[in-house]
Amino acid sequence: MGGIFRSFPTAFRIAVRRLNGNRRLMAAVAIGVVLAVALMASTTIYRNALQDLGLQTDLRRVSDAELDVRILNAAHGLSGGLADESFDTIDRRLRIPSEFISDTKHSLTTATFFMTEVGGVPPDEDPRDRARVLWFEAVREHIELVEGQWPDPTPAATPDQPPVIDVAMGTEAAASGGFSIGEVRDIHASWRDDARPIQIRVVGLVRPLDYNDRYWGVRRDHFHVPVEKTDAFAFFAPRSTLIDAMAGYMPELRARLEAYARVDRSAFVADDAGIAAIRFRAAFEAIAKEIERTRVETEIVNVLKDYETKEFFSSIPLLVLTLQIVGIVLFYLVLVSTMVVDRQSGEVALLKSRGAGMGHIMSISTIEGLILVALAMGVGPIVAREAIAFLGYSPAFEGLTGGTRLSVELTGEVYIYAAIGAALSFIALIWPAWRSNRSTVVHHARSTSRPEDKPVFQRYYLDLVVVAVGALLFFQLQESGSLVTEDLFGGLQQDPLLLIAPAVFVVTVAVLFLRLFPLLLSAFGGVARLLGGASTQMVLWHLTRAPVQPGRLALLLIMATSLGMFGGTFGATLDKSFDDRAAYQSGAPLRLADLRSSGASADMLADDLAEAPGIDRVSYVIRQNASFSRGPLDVTDASVLGVDPESFSNVLWYRDDFALDDVRELIDRVTAPEFEVEQIVIPADATYVGMWIWLPDTSGSIGPSLRLQDSQGRYRDVRLIGLPRSRGFGGGELEEGWRFLYGVLKDGSGGPHIGPWTLQNISIRSGGNANFSGSVGYDSIQYTTDTELPEDIINVGFRDSVIIESFEQQGRWTVFTDTTRAGALPDDARLSTAQARDGEYGMSYRWNREVRSGVPRGVRLIGPDAALPVIVSRDFLVEAALDEGQLALVGMAGVYIPMQIVGAFDLFPTWDPEDARSLIIANRDYLSYRINRNPATLGAGTPNEVWIQPTDEEG
Repeated sequence: MGGIFRSFPTAFRIAVRRLNGNRRLMAAVAIGVVLAVALMASTTIYRNALQDLGLQTDLRRVSDAELDVRILNAAHGLSGGLADESFDTIDRRLRIPSEFISDTKHSLTTATFFMTEVGGVPPDEDPRDRARVLWFEAVREHIELVEGQWPDPTPAATPDQPPVIDVAMGTEAAASGGFSIGEVRDIHASWRDDARPIQIRVVGLVRPLDYNDRYWGVRRDHFHVPVEKTDAFAFFAPRSTLIDAMAGYMPELRARLEAYARVDRSAFVADDAGIAAIRFRAAFEAIAKEIERTRVETEIVNVLKDYETKEFFSSIPLLVLTLQIVGIVLFYLVLVSTMVVDRQSGEVALLKSRGAGMGHIMSISTIEGLILVALAMGVGPIVAREAIAFLGYSPAFEGLTGGTRLSVELTGEVYIYAAIGAALSFIALIWPAWRSNRSTVVHHARSTSRPEDKPVFQRYYLDLVVVAVGALLFFQLQESGSLVTEDLFGGLQQDPLLLIAPAVFVVTVAVLFLRLFPLLLSAFGGVARLLGGASTQMVLWHLTRAPVQPGRLALLLIMATSLGMFGGTFGATLDKSFDDRAAYQSGAPLRLADLRSSGASADMLADDLAEAPGIDRVSYVIRQNASFSRGPLDVTDASVLGVDPESFSNVLWYRDDFALDDVRELIDRVTAPEFEVEQIVIPADATYVGMWIWLPDTSGSIGPSLRLQDSQGRYRDVRLIGLPRSRGFGGGELEEGWRFLYGVLKDGSGGPHIGPWTLQNISIRSGGNANFSGSVGYDSIQYTTDTELPEDIINVGFRDSVIIESFEQQGRWTVFTDTTRAGALPDDARLSTAQARDGEYGMSYRWNREVRSGVPRGVRLIGPDAALPVIVSRDFLVEAALDEGQLALVGMAGVYIPMQIVGAFDLFPTWDPEDARSLIIANRDYLSYRINRNPATLGAGTPNEVWIQPTDEEG
């Protein structure tokens, strides 16, 4: 008999005959093997398909203007070849990510000039015509010459003689400014009074072929008609005109240097996204290091970084579920293979009794397994590919694929995963055969006549070891709270032990079931003997004597059910995790951030949103950068969030584990004490505001202004004018004494300006000798409703006016208290009879050299000085070496505000703990008052975010 096994063809024929003889069971086995291989192959197919699709979707969601790379230096020198050197540096560094960049263009835009007719002098004040000269690389390929010719390069110039340069301009701008071919204008340097003007001659009129082309970047001031007072006419000229002619005449001329690199979306592959981000970051850091004061504007690095984070977290559930599904499929293979082997056990025992060895019998089983595995390797990857591609038609992917098939391909990695599935399947098929082939005819006869012995893992209590391992992994997972851990350098990584934890939990349930199943059957059998009939007793008796096969089937059902439960709960948990992460980043169901509202107050924003549909509750928030310093080299950076506690609590998304205390109780702590500031009102029908100022005899400069707040809470500075044009109030032009200076109430940037207004402070900015010491006098702040002013207003004042502040009341004004780290300015402001002009008293204001040059000086109305109550992130306490209850003098927007720490939190929505900045939360209204009562940057203390809770229908 042994001779028939000596040749492979014979063994192969026997294996095929056995497969055919058990074709029904073997069909189930074949399906299981194909399923295992397909599942393993689909893991990488699905991941690769989603990676590429996800990356391209993320890239498409970002506009060209945000994705493309804009390298900008706002004030770059042109003389001495500086521009050429910088462009060469940029081009060299952009070669690092060159495979992801399709094209790079350079441009130069000069500083602003004042433009007049030939021989004209620029006005002292706006409105004034402005001009900039531009050079764009390859611009002639993107414009149409409508009239005239393209300007020729202007010869190099010297500082002794201003050049006459030929330029081209947009047709609409030319029509608006009254330009025609051959028109000549003077352009005067806005930064110099002593230089003769450059002359420009318009020789061509042009218009863009496609102004939406990515070539033009994000700016839209190349052809437009100037509207605002700071807008400028744009004139195109050759590169040598700017560098050789204009910079040759004015070596100090600066220009906005730009390089615009177009990002090629199609060049990105999901597997190389991390490498691409590293290359872009390396190029940007090198450029910023080699070219001072250069910034890079692009979202490409953030897009790639966010994609990597999302891909990392999305791969975890796929891997966990795949491990469990494949595990169940392998168990199914073992179960079915065991049934096949049991049917063949008599034949195997007979062959062994006639001299067949284990090797002979195993060779047949091995060939059977190889045939099934080979079939699965050929069919499984194709099944996986078609199944994954078909997902593109499903509603879940329709928004990404447009209702078409997913783009998938079979790569080497796919077949590696398929081979792993095939190898596991082969082991699952061979293992029962190997165990069965060890038995003899005696063993076979005994197994059919009496119950099987307990498995080895039960006899030696190895199942309890599995239970202990499962408990340990459960404890570890509970402690970490995530399947993700940090590596040695703080990066995220997948913990393999935690990843297999769900599969271990399923195995734990399985071994416990196998241990308890016979006991349960015995218990049910005892109950059946007392209460059941004969048939019930016979069934339970049979199950009790041979519990293995029923136990395996029940175990398969339990494992499949547990997988379904795990998939459902894990999916829900994952969805909630993604929802929480999105909510944490937004802070509210809807958040409008980075508003450019020109100092709009909360009342103005509320009026704008009053008629907006779908809004249930809303809160207006201030977000500003700040810093706390304990010394020159010990600075803690922070972001300050100014909120209205009542409305903010109603829209904020929060979790209880972000802080030890309840969030609403924490936010209520920043409620500031009610305060009132004395009101000096200018009515809505007023046209001008003015005051008498005693000006000293000084060669320095003094620039006075009044800070006003309108009825909607918006702040503005009204500059007081009236003196002849000068760098300041020069003593060489006017004798010391009283002068009437005035400001226009309803004109100026940021309009419309609608009263009534309330006066906040009087400030002056000093320069020259006046920086060191000086004095002025104030008297009779007043307004008028007249529309025309006297010609000699500087000496006579308004014709008909109402005085709103006569400086007769003591204790009404104080010097600025928040403009220096040391506290109140060391200046002297007092009411004095010697400084009076109209009444008994006037205000005398004196300053000295103890404060650095350029610091705003002045007086403000008396108001509350209590520290601002704040809650802070705990890392701020650590970095600043502070504790709750302590005071911190925090600098922001040009002022220093004392803040008292009344609470702390670990996490807060919209704040990234990995960011270099800590977070401080303060009362919005009191914060705005403390900032804007001083001459801080306008708009700094006004809301720039809107947090919205939509209605149920809209949300």
